Amino acid sequence: MPIQEPAIEKEVIMIGKTIEERKFKIAKSLVQDPDPSNYEQVVNLNAELMQFFADAILKGIEVSTELVTKWGRETGELAVRYGAELDESLKNTATLRQAILKVLEEIAKEVSCSVQTIFRVTGILDSVLDQAVYAYSTAYVSSYKSTLNHAQEVFLELSVPVVPILEGVAVLPIIGDIDTHRASLLMETALRESTEKRLTHLFIDLSGVTIVDTMVANNIFNIIYSLELLGVKGILAGIRPEVAQTMVHLGIDFSSIQTHSTLKQALATHIL
Repeated sequence: MPIQEPAIEKEVIMIGKTIEERKFKIAKSLVQDPDPSNYEQVVNLNAELMQFFADAILKGIEVSTELVTKWGRETGELAVRYGAELDESLKNTATLRQAILKVLEEIAKEVSCSVQTIFRVTGILDSVLDQAVYAYSTAYVSSYKSTLNHAQEVFLELSVPVVPILEGVAVLPIIGDIDTHRASLLMETALRESTEKRLTHLFIDLSGVTIVDTMVANNIFNIIYSLELLGVKGILAGIRPEVAQTMVHLGIDFSSIQTHSTLKQALATHIL
C-alpha cells in the first residue's frame, strides 16, 4: 500500500527541520579542503545554502528562489575575485551535490523515511542547486568580462603614453595595431595631454606600428589636424619601409603632414 500524502509531507518537514538544525555541521562536512585560507567564509556560504535548502523544503521553493539567486550571484563574483576557474567550480558543484545527497541519505535513515519522501526531497535539492549554479555561472561570466574589460582599458591607457622630453615638446610612441577603440583613445590622450602639458610640438612615433590601412591613416590625419586646432604641431616619425610601401599602394597621401624616417631625425630637424 502506498504511503499517504500527509505522512510523506510530515517526513519531508522532519528532514527540512533536521537540515536547518544541523546546517553548520553539514556546512563544515562539505568543505573539501580541510585547511583553506578562507575556511570560515566557505563554511558560512555552505551554511547559507543549507538554509536555503531547508527553507525550500519547509516553506516552498518559491520562497527560497530569490535568496538562492542572490547567493549564487554573490558567490560567482567572489569566485572571480579569488581567481577561481569556472570549469573547476562547476566540477566542484557535482561533488557538492553528491556530498549533500550522502548527508540526506544519513538523515533519511535516522528518521526512517520512505522512498517517496527521499525522491521528494531530492527533487527540491536539485531545484535549489540548479538555480544556484545558474546564478553563479551568469554572475561569474559577467564579473569576469567586467574585470577583463577593466584590465583592457588600463592596458590601453598605459599603451598611449605622452612622454615630455623638453619644455613644450613630447613624444607619443604608438606600438601595435590601431583599431577604432584605440584610435579614439589616442585622439583623446593626445589632445588632453597636449593641453595639460602646454605642448607646442608632439612627435608621433610610428616605428612600432606594423600595419597601416586607410582607417589607421585617417585616424592619424584626424589627430594631426585636431592638434593644429590647439596650436600644437604634430609631426610623424618612424614610418617603417614596409608601412610606407603599403601606404603608397593604398594611395594614402601624407604630403600635407611633416614626416621623418626616424624620431632622431625628426627631433634634429625641428628641435635640436
